[in-house]
Parts: sequence; structure tokens; C-alpha cells
Amino acid sequence: MNGFKLFLLSIVLAAFSVNLFAQKTPSEKILQAVEKRNYQAALTELDALKKANKNLYDLNNYDYLAGRLYEKTGDFAAAMANYQTVANRNSILKQYALWHLSQIARSSGNLLLERLYLEEIRLFAPDSLLIEAVKTRIPRSYFESREYEAVIRLLNDQPNAGNVSATQKPPEPNPNEVRLQRENLVFLAQSYLQSGKANEAREAFTKLTNNLPNPAQPDDYALAGAKGLDMLDVGKENFGKKAPALTDFEHLRRALIYQFNRDFTDARIHYKAIIENHPTSGNVPDATYQIGRGYVQMGEFVEAINWFERVLEQFPEHPVSKDALSQAASAYSRVNKPKEAITRYQRFIEKYADAENLDRAYLNIIDINRDNGENTDALKWTAKTQEVFKGKLPETLALFAQAKTHMVQNDWQNALVDLDKLLNVADLGGTRVPGGTNKAEITFMKGLVLENLKRFGEALEVYLSIPDGRNEYYGWRATERLKLLANNEEVKPLISQKLSELTKNIEQRNAEAQRKAAQAVLRLNDNADIRAKMLEIIKKTYTTLPEYQKVPSFKLVEFGRKELKEKKTEKSSENIHRQLADELIFLGIYDEGTPELEKSLTASNEPRPTNNDLNYTLAVFYKRGEMAHRAVGFIEPLWKNIPTDYAVELIPRDQAELLYPAPYVDSLIRYAPERDVDPRFVLSIMRQESRYRADVKSYAAARGLMQFISTTSNRIAKTLNRDDFKQDELYNPPTAILFGSQYLADLFKLFPNQPQAVAAAYNGGEDNVRRWMLRSKSDVADKYVPEIVFSQSKDYAYKVLANYRVYQLIYDENLQPR
Repeated sequence: MNGFKLFLLSIVLAAFSVNLFAQKTPSEKILQAVEKRNYQAALTELDALKKANKNLYDLNNYDYLAGRLYEKTGDFAAAMANYQTVANRNSILKQYALWHLSQIARSSGNLLLERLYLEEIRLFAPDSLLIEAVKTRIPRSYFESREYEAVIRLLNDQPNAGNVSATQKPPEPNPNEVRLQRENLVFLAQSYLQSGKANEAREAFTKLTNNLPNPAQPDDYALAGAKGLDMLDVGKENFGKKAPALTDFEHLRRALIYQFNRDFTDARIHYKAIIENHPTSGNVPDATYQIGRGYVQMGEFVEAINWFERVLEQFPEHPVSKDALSQAASAYSRVNKPKEAITRYQRFIEKYADAENLDRAYLNIIDINRDNGENTDALKWTAKTQEVFKGKLPETLALFAQAKTHMVQNDWQNALVDLDKLLNVADLGGTRVPGGTNKAEITFMKGLVLENLKRFGEALEVYLSIPDGRNEYYGWRATERLKLLANNEEVKPLISQKLSELTKNIEQRNAEAQRKAAQAVLRLNDNADIRAKMLEIIKKTYTTLPEYQKVPSFKLVEFGRKELKEKKTEKSSENIHRQLADELIFLGIYDEGTPELEKSLTASNEPRPTNNDLNYTLAVFYKRGEMAHRAVGFIEPLWKNIPTDYAVELIPRDQAELLYPAPYVDSLIRYAPERDVDPRFVLSIMRQESRYRADVKSYAAARGLMQFISTTSNRIAKTLNRDDFKQDELYNPPTAILFGSQYLADLFKLFPNQPQAVAAAYNGGEDNVRRWMLRSKSDVADKYVPEIVFSQSKDYAYKVLANYRVYQLIYDENLQPR
């Protein structure tokens, strides 16, 4: 087809598209604009419809949709006007309009007006899905208004998580209920304190510190309890400066709560009180050691060394001295005193020959030598470690360190020998132990070594042997190495020969052989026609191979009403939740409509249908409503038993978007690109941190979508000039995304164009990543990723980068589906 014909065809297609849009009904135009997040266009269409047919506009609750859109565009006055109209009309959506009015009132600082709206919901819609949020919010609103007596009255009428009998085992609690009850207890205790009711406040704060859901992991409500008790004991003016007069055990209990929640300064006050005020206590050695541990976690290693050495000097035979000696050695290595570090590790080896973690002393000596360029000494210790721990996992870890050392030395032949030995080891440690590895990593490293030995034919075969798929980090890296080799003039003939072998009589082979060959071709060739043909072959083989036939298929169930032309008479017997669901889903408001729909399915006495199409529909609707954790929760278990090398390009599009949803697009596009961060990378982190749950909190008090602990979020808040920042703001998705985008931007400045380093630093800390990169003597990810010692951080980097790869395939940089 010549250029002129193509031009004419483009004109015809454009005209056809415009004509199609022109033929759409007003409601279709509005909902299409909302779906494309073109809110201004949707508002323009809504305004035109309101002027043309006010009755139709009101009948279909388009003013409620307008309110939601005005909120998204930041025009809160217009949003309130629309919501008030909905409420005044006694629309079926009145409860939701009132809820939004309350939120806008709160954001403007009018807490009295907020409570009026909330009380109206409580009276007007006692069975609403909003009612628990309403009941939770009302006492908090009074607290923010400093009306503490009202808070006390309201919260004393609610269940209290602290009221647990010491003699009777309670039933298994709902974690969310426990969290809410403990949060209420914090507000109650603080209200007592502000009201001058010290005894009642003390009782409530004590319940927070004593009755822990998990005693080994005191939550931040326990932290609030400890702070409240300290404030009562020393007074507001001395809080954080002076230790109260307590028993050594009470000091220890409060110190442990502070320490676990990373409030090291307040923990140190209590630990020092044990040392200074209870010098004969058996807790003094542990208190001294824990002060050192606090300094380590703050990154103040010189101070940490002083406290660890104090333990070693004053309590040389106490059990905690073993940990102090190991920690002192580690701290010396962090302040660039390798001789002192190695000396202490050697002393540990001599004194604690039966220690469970003895191998870490040997392995750490290897790492210290490597960090300081003493590769000859490092190799001596790898040999010694393999000899001491022969037949055990530390032997394998030492051999792995030896292979990496040989690679840094460009000693490719010895590195190849090491890697071949490792490939014959059954247990490589994996993510169970620091410094562990896995078969895919070792195989990939062998491919790199063969490349450097210019044994390109063997390198090709090694890379092709690593399965590639959506969760396969090293499969992806192997594919990228193959692409690089394809541009190497020395390798091109080998690749041509390999492609010829793979494609010759491909369709005459059995299905499994066809699949393997076609997937290998995809990794070696970028020609669009050839790739299309290979994908067709793979797709065909999937229909006959049992393991690949497990991909589910679904049909979307229709919900939501049609546009009303005249008023509908509602039957009193109709399920109110279903009515609300139909109304909200018709308007494309899935964040509120989908919970109503799900509730409607269980509101009657009939059992809820469990067919996959219905569950799939709920998952799709939750995704549309930016509750992506529900989408992932549905689809991921169904994909667990599907082979890991399933071609990403052939994953059904709807299921790919459930596996890798893109919620919170508005906030991501607003905050990430202006900081030179790819919003798809933010989603990749979010997927790993919280699985898109905005309300999630870890036992270490990491909050929200991006799972920030307080020390990190406080630092970011300063960068963003958020002087009045409160930790619970991280449950707000836009705030979490803003903080996440800023932190990732900061990390990318430290590690430009290094997503693997940024991901590892997000999990394991930037100082550690710098150390691992220096150890590898490279800023090439394929060389420094194997050096990541923390098994959790290495696995985290694998998963985030695997996520990022798929997100880039599915969405463009504006998060529009490709």
C-alpha cells in the first residue's frame, strides 16, 4: 500500500472514531471520560447534560458523580455543593454524600460540621457499610477538637482491647478489631491525661504496655503507652530528658518497647537508669549491650563500639559478651578498622568454638578482607572456612565467596571451576541465610564467566538454560545478556546457527520441544514477524500441554443498572446494598460500589455464590476501584501452579492487569515523574511492600502502601517541609505515594540508573548497598547483585525488578495500558 493510500485510510479511521464518539449517549461519553481520567471533559459533559435535562441529571445521581470528580480536581467548594444537593434530595446515595461532606469539612478544619454530618449518617443509615468508619471517626474528631470528656464518654461505651482476663484464654481475636481497640485505648488514655485524670490515664497506658498481641513485637500502641507512663512519672517538662524512678524490670520493659519501635533515644534513658540506679541488677549487662545495639541501628558505630567494649571489659564471662564481641567486630569493620574487626572475629572463633553462629565469624573475615582489597587473604580464609565446615552449608557459602573473589580478580578460569562445583551442590542457602545463593544465580554467573573467556557458544547455551518468565529475575537477566551478545560481531554467526537449529522443522516436533525451541527463539531474535510466528507456535502448544492448560478463563458478570429515563419505584423488600451497588457501579464509582455489591451477596440468608466468574467480577471491580489488593488476592493463587516460564506476552490481558494492577494513577502521575521516578517502578515497590493495601501496618510499625518506618518517614517529611507530619498520614495513598516517590528519587540520586541498587537500598539501606557495590568493584548490576549479603534484600531486589519488567511490558510511562 503506497503512502497516499495510507494517508487516506488514516483520515477515514479518524473520521470513523470521531463519528463513533459523537453517536455515544451523554452517559457513555461521561463514563468514557472518567475511565480515561479526563475529569475536566467528564465535568463539561455533566454540566451540558444538567442544562439540557435537569430531571434526567438528578434521576441518575449525576450530581454525586460530579462531586467525586470535583474532589479529584481539588474544587472542594463545587464538590460540597453537589454532595449537599444529593443529600437534600434524599437520594439513595445520601449516606455517601454525607460521608464526603464530613471528610471535606474535616480537611478544612471545621470539626463541628464534620461531626454533624457523621451523626446524620449514624441516625439516617445505621446499617450502612460506612457505620464502623463513622463510629471510629466521631471520637477522634472530638479529640482533635480537644473535647476530651466527650472522647472518654464515647470510648468507654466501646470494647477495649486491654480488658482481657489474665486467667481466661480469650477467643482468637480479629487482628483488625484488636488494632482498632488498641488505637481507641490510646485516645482514651490521652484524653484522661489531658483531662487531669492521672489514675485512669495510668491504668489505660499500662494496659497498652502489658496486654500485647505479640509480646515479642510490641506495637506502636505499646510505644504510646510507654511514652504516656513516662510522661506521668517525670512530667511533661522532663519527658525525654530524665528517667523515672522505677524497678529495673520496669525500666527494661519500657526500654524494650522503645527499642523495638526504633525510639533509641528514649530506650537509652531507661537502659542507663538500670546501669546507674540498679548497679547490682542482673539486667545491667543486657542494658549495656542494648545501648550499643541502638547506636548500631542509628548508624553511630563509634559510640556503639564504646558500649560493646564496655560489656567485654566489665562482663567478660556473661553470655551477652558473645554477642557484644561479634557486634564490636562488625562495628569496627563499618568505621574502616579492618585489623581491629578481624582481631575480634578471631577472638570469637577461639573463645566460642561451639557457637551456633561460628561460621559468620569466618565468613565476615572473608568479607572484610574483600572490602579492603586484600583478596589474597580473603582466598586464604575461604579455603580455611571450607576445610573447617566441610560437608556443611558454610563450606558452600565460602566457595561462593571464593568464586566472587576470583571474578573480581578477573581470574575467570578459577571462577569457572568454583561455579561448576557450586552447580553440583544441593543446598546453596537460598534466602535462608545471609550470603546464600541459588542455582539460577550461579548458572547466570557461569554465563558471565564464559563470556569473559570468549567461549560464546557455551555462554549462549548456559543463558538459554535459565528459564525466563514473569517472576524469573535471572531468566530476564539472561535474556538481556543474549540481546547484548546478538550485537557482538563475533557472536552473530553463532546466534544465526542456533536460530537455524531451533527453527528447522520446528512444527514437526512434539509440543514440548516446539515450546522450548520457540521460547528460545524469542530470546534470541527481535524480528517482529519471527516473534509473532513463535508466539503463535507457543500459544498452540499451550493448548496441548497439561501444565500450561491450567490458565483460568472467566466471564465478566454484568452488574449496575441502565440509565434511568423516569423515576423507578423501589420495593421496600429489595436488598438496599444491591440497590446502592447498582447505582454506584452505573456511575463507574467502583471503590464504593464493589463493597456494596459484595455485601449484597451475603445480606440475605441464601449462601453466597462461589463461582469463579462472580469472584473474578468482584476482583475486576475492586481493581477499578483502586482496591487492587483484592484483585491480586483473587488471581495470584490461581497462577501459583502455572509454569514459571509461561510467556508474559501470552498471559490473558485481563489477568495480567489483575496480577499487576495500576491503582492510584492520579497520585503516581502527579508525584513520581516530576521527581524523575518512573511510576511503574513505584508500583513495583508497592507490589512487594504492601500488595497495594493502603491500611496495612507491620508489627514493626511500618505503615501504608510503601511501608515506611518512622525514622525514614520523618526524614522524608523534613525534605518535603512537612513540619506537622503525623505517622498515620501514611495510610493516605496520596501521602504514601508522595513519600515513596521522594525517597526513591533520593535513592536514584545516590545510585543513578541503578534500579537494582535502589530496590536493595529501599529494603536493606543505602550504606550496605554502597559496600556491596564496592566489594564487586563494579556498578554493573549483573556483577553487584550477587554480592548482596542480606538474603531478604537480595530476594527483594529480584522480585521488585521482575515486577518492574512486567509493568514496563503492560503499561506505558503514563500508566496507560499498552
